[in-house]
Amino acid sequence: MSVTQDQRKFTYLVGVGVTHSIAPSMHDSIAKALGYDWTFHTKECPTVEDAMELFRQPTFAGGVVTMPYKRSIMDHLDGLDEYATKLQACNNVYRAADGSLRGTNTDWRGIKGCLLGASDEGRHKPGVIVGAGGACRAALFTLHSELGCNPIYIVNRDRDEVAALQAEATTEYGALAFIHLQTADQVAALPASPYYIVGTVPDAEPSTPEEIEVHQIVNTFLSSPNKGVLLDMCFKPRKTRFLKAALSHGWTTVEGTELAQIGQAGFTGVEIFYEDLEYLAKEKGGLNEDNLLAAARDARDLCDESGLEVIGLQPFIFYEGLIDRQVHAEKIEKLKTWFKLVKILGTDTIQIPSNFQPEGISGDLDLIVADMTEVADLGLKEEPVVKFAFESLAWGTFISTWEESWEVIRRVDRPNFGICLDTFNITGRIWADPTAVSGKAPDADKVLAESMERLLKTVDLKKVFYIQVVDAERMEQPLVAGHPFHVDGQPPRMNWSRNARLFLYEQDKGGYLPVVEVARVMLKELKFEGWVSMELFSRTMADPDPTVPRSHSQRGMKAWKQLAQELDV
Repeated sequence: MSVTQDQRKFTYLVGVGVTHSIAPSMHDSIAKALGYDWTFHTKECPTVEDAMELFRQPTFAGGVVTMPYKRSIMDHLDGLDEYATKLQACNNVYRAADGSLRGTNTDWRGIKGCLLGASDEGRHKPGVIVGAGGACRAALFTLHSELGCNPIYIVNRDRDEVAALQAEATTEYGALAFIHLQTADQVAALPASPYYIVGTVPDAEPSTPEEIEVHQIVNTFLSSPNKGVLLDMCFKPRKTRFLKAALSHGWTTVEGTELAQIGQAGFTGVEIFYEDLEYLAKEKGGLNEDNLLAAARDARDLCDESGLEVIGLQPFIFYEGLIDRQVHAEKIEKLKTWFKLVKILGTDTIQIPSNFQPEGISGDLDLIVADMTEVADLGLKEEPVVKFAFESLAWGTFISTWEESWEVIRRVDRPNFGICLDTFNITGRIWADPTAVSGKAPDADKVLAESMERLLKTVDLKKVFYIQVVDAERMEQPLVAGHPFHVDGQPPRMNWSRNARLFLYEQDKGGYLPVVEVARVMLKELKFEGWVSMELFSRTMADPDPTVPRSHSQRGMKAWKQLAQELDV
């Protein structure tokens, strides 16, 4: 009997004007965390046939389809699900078990989540859709079927497109109050103002009389005394003409980039992952220092636009205790680039996680201390001084507890070499055990209490550079071979961390670690007052729903507010 090897390797974002997208780095991280050896690529496709050529390759694992192919690609697929059929547009293509290529539509979920995330006051009120192309079908379905908006005003330059849309809508939805607005004067005569406005067209300078009229109609809505929410599905540029106009008139706006959604949720800081900069550098022509620095400038610009301060750059991974000193020397050389990156990003902190390589490293504490002293001394020579936050990972090969990392910090004895305390890595190492039926380690409560007593007696507050506060799911079945999260050759706690972290107070999702108690020690008893990061890794981030960044940001902020209230900090 022959066995067919799974050849799937690549996932794609296809369309026109897509190479700027920051989605690939996120999807690559998610795929890796889920155990898939897949790489996400953005591909400029001049024709829909170019997109299908990629999708028909045996290495194709999945595709995201954007403008202008959401409708035209449907004729090239082997099948469509109910949403792609109903909405007459496809934004996701996947390979079914039988090898066929099938299309679906998840845009409507994103539209609904974004609008309700901003405000639910628009239910059952009039709604506006700008555009009548493929993307508008999802907006129409969402406003009419999911949010009960009535009537629906359509603003579009092409009458034939609107007529086709209206014919489809009448067939699909029956009695639907569907009004095509063609002039700004019509807006003043409307019996009721809209609350939700959804833009579904590319951002371009209006040039024809029809295009100019479309913008005048939208601006007339925005300038009315009744304000609402404007969602623009166009994501290039970040601040579209419609978004800028809506903001200037006092409307709530929703845009698509992840950093913007973090800022909109109320966060004021963000940790930057080096892998994100690497991906952006590759998009600029190759992984070299010039492109990395350019990527850092782009990231800094995005953070500035979103009102986010960069907490630190991480992870400077697989550093301490290397047996091959040539590899160590290469790491030190790489650090020189990191020093340039943090200056551009506007941060003074580099995080070093404890080494979890299974081989090629030494547990010799003298060697580890010497390695850390070397980077600390190099950081002291920088202007401004660069700090290093050492974090013990719960699955570290030789350093896996805060006590072990603190001993290194104590012996390094440099003002710029401190600790990052993480509630997951602390409780996940000594209190929890994902391979145990109970989910707990032996004598868990006693061991944790003693550890917290030592922390209060031992740790110098000045050496706590920032903390991370996060929970995790209790596994329904022990995380051993055969478990969906198990990956051969990786520590169980690592697989658990990458798939099943949660924010605080999410017991309804399976959260069970005593992280509030640990946070209380850090924030109330130790009296830490610096950055608190709600760092999360989770399989839920693989959900293609475009509202995932927003919903996760909102969950994180909700957790922080509840913690701050409970601890009175």
